[in-house]
Amino acid sequence: MPSRGKRLALGLVVLLVAGCGGGDSWIAAPARRAAALPATALEAAALMDWAETEYAPYFPGHPATATATVGTTSYTYRAYPLGDGRTNYLGVTADGAVHVLGPDFNGGQLWVVGTLADFTCRVRRCAGSVSGTAAAGAPLVGATVTLKDSANRSTTATTVLTGAYTLDTTGLAPPFLLQVATPGGQRLHSVATGTATASVANLTPVTDLIVRSWYAVQGMAADAAFADPVGAPAPSRQQAAAAAEPVWSMLRLALDGAGAGVAAPLDLIAKPFAANHTGLDDVLDRTTITYGAATTVSVATAGGRQTSVLAYDVAGSTIASTSTTVSGADTTTSSISALVPVQGAQAGALGEIAAMLDGFGSIVNARRTSLAAADLMPYLDPGLLHDGRDRLQYAAMLAGIFGRGQTFGASIRRLTSLDAAAGRAEAVVDLAFSLGGQSMVQRGTFVFRRIGGAWLFSGNQRIAQVEVQAEASTRQGASSGGGPLVNVSVLAPPGVVRSASAVGASGILSLGQHSTVVDEGGMTLDQFNGEQGQSPAALPPAGTRYTVTLTRSDGTTTSYVEAIDAFTTEGVRITSPTGSSLADAHLDGTLNVSWALPTTYAIASVQLSGTAYTGEMDLPATYRCETPWAITSTTATSASLSVAGTCNGQPVRIVDLLLVVTGANGEQSQTHYTLR
Repeated sequence: MPSRGKRLALGLVVLLVAGCGGGDSWIAAPARRAAALPATALEAAALMDWAETEYAPYFPGHPATATATVGTTSYTYRAYPLGDGRTNYLGVTADGAVHVLGPDFNGGQLWVVGTLADFTCRVRRCAGSVSGTAAAGAPLVGATVTLKDSANRSTTATTVLTGAYTLDTTGLAPPFLLQVATPGGQRLHSVATGTATASVANLTPVTDLIVRSWYAVQGMAADAAFADPVGAPAPSRQQAAAAAEPVWSMLRLALDGAGAGVAAPLDLIAKPFAANHTGLDDVLDRTTITYGAATTVSVATAGGRQTSVLAYDVAGSTIASTSTTVSGADTTTSSISALVPVQGAQAGALGEIAAMLDGFGSIVNARRTSLAAADLMPYLDPGLLHDGRDRLQYAAMLAGIFGRGQTFGASIRRLTSLDAAAGRAEAVVDLAFSLGGQSMVQRGTFVFRRIGGAWLFSGNQRIAQVEVQAEASTRQGASSGGGPLVNVSVLAPPGVVRSASAVGASGILSLGQHSTVVDEGGMTLDQFNGEQGQSPAALPPAGTRYTVTLTRSDGTTTSYVEAIDAFTTEGVRITSPTGSSLADAHLDGTLNVSWALPTTYAIASVQLSGTAYTGEMDLPATYRCETPWAITSTTATSASLSVAGTCNGQPVRIVDLLLVVTGANGEQSQTHYTLR
């Protein structure tokens, strides 16, 4: 440890004095600690590793640990160069006292900020404690955090200069509600669900929005609920995640842009952060929340502003979020609806469905390239009918999609409906794939039924696949053009559908029959497709409904209603290849493709595939074969494909590269690059 003569950095001190409890002073080390401390003492190296992770701006990098003696005191320390000729130091004496030294404050005197024992719960996340940061952009300093358990017992702590606090919850029963008051008198809420290890529960305007949303779908106010947590219980972990999901989806653009590292809804509550105007705290700085008949959330973005409105349906226990982002000449709108399982039976059913998805993923990962339709049949409803496919056809398609040797996992993104008594649910599910060092997430909507005590994949009972997609479309290569459009497509088993049409915001759209599709399971499908161009100045808002009518082979009709989840005017372009001949497709070889990503919405997936045609695309006699999607990350700007030279036994005449970038809320930009 260096000798005196350097000045202490107050920023370091206030980060470390938070220790492992609240105490009565917002500068002093804590007076309380959790009772269930680990049996082994915290080591200096573990404290320093933790500080480097939690407070990287102050302790950058991972320097070597050194020792030094000043007078009669021996230190174990690390020196952290700040890159501007200054250095911060973090050291521990032989008796466990923790010191910090920096260049700016305290006249160069070492500052004792506690002992290793004080930091044990912060570092090791001890059972019986709740800690976090209270901030509304700037940290809430000297504020009283009150925690109430499920029996309305309470405990308090005082925040330090960083907004940090820690509470001893020994003997209290989770889940916990928390409350803190801002200097302006606003009460912010949070929730800690309690686990075998310590809980993190930040208190911010965003955590407050999540808690208020949880109670709003039940027709209750958060302040009243905090006064009576017995009559208005706090949410379980699963319920809190469901209430947080619409908020997380709404803020994804700002969170990703700020590098906040918030990868899941509960990270908004439970991810440690520093109130230093970076990362998550930067998003708090740029966010304004207004409560009224509806809740309005306004976020300043790099090129404009995102405005969102949250509405609550008590009868359906749903949260609807509608957002509009304007950035320069580009506009994006999105709308989602999420069911919050406020009833115990709903929460139980959700857990059972999640467990079934885990089992399904285990089978896929165990079988890999040997995966067969028979392996998946136990997970499928015997009466399944989905998009015109019966149970066996659906199993064959899934085996074709999931049997590529990739690692696979499925998780529920949000519920759109759940009737626990009737045993029926619909959910948006994230499908995660990893292969060859690359990973991606695709999203799909699935229907589930509870049969014989088990939840199974069921179907939408439709005779054909019907999709209505709003997109920013670009055409390149041997074709050109593009712009905002609504694309309506129908895929039906051969001979089931004779014709199709759609009615929407821009009138009637006739769908012509195009090439015959061969899906991943080898099933052939009749394809009907139509596009309707839109003026950027008159885009249909998110949530606009289209009615698609199918005329069957016997002349009867069946209609389905589809809603547009989102719309964006920002396109995406392929930068390589640059040629447009069939030779540029490198049939049966390797085709390298590069592109530039959009910037005005949060990216959920980047997908690249090649579609092979045996003739002109719009002729029913032409066969169309899909090349499996290349597995790419959300930040990928290149990938490789191998397009087969034959389709259904016939030579390929045209290749259409399809690049699809999908946003977190359903926004979509896509490019068709044609080679012929």
